[in-house]
Amino acid sequence: MIRRTTTRTNTRGWWGMLTACLTGTSAALVLAAGLAWLIIGPGSGGGTAAASLGLAGAAVVILSGATLLLTAWSWDRWREQTIFIALFGFVVKIVLMGLVLVVVPPPAWLDRTAAGIGALAAIVTWQVIEVLVFARTRQQIYDD
Repeated sequence: MIRRTTTRTNTRGWWGMLTACLTGTSAALVLAAGLAWLIIGPGSGGGTAAASLGLAGAAVVILSGATLLLTAWSWDRWREQTIFIALFGFVVKIVLMGLVLVVVPPPAWLDRTAAGIGALAAIVTWQVIEVLVFARTRQQIYDD
């Protein structure tokens, strides 16, 4: 007997992908910050680690969300140009992340290890969700 599993199709397109990425990554960051606070301990720097993790993760979420928002917006207006606009948004996101790392001085309280873990966790979570939702998305670019 072959058992079929039903996969949910993303019928909202880029907007559904944006919603899933924002929801999933934000939940993962809240969970990771809570774990950091509990593992390190409230009195021995757990709050600082949790805040650092959350700050770096939030920066990744904001920039990644802006890129996907630009993609979703362009899909509704210039469908044929969406791939180029998405690529442009990705390049701008990477440049902005680099500028933030080089130009903006980190706050004195920032735990660099926790911030790095937060950024990495946000990037990996965002990308995994984006790929999984994209695989369940049906988008028609050209009229048949």
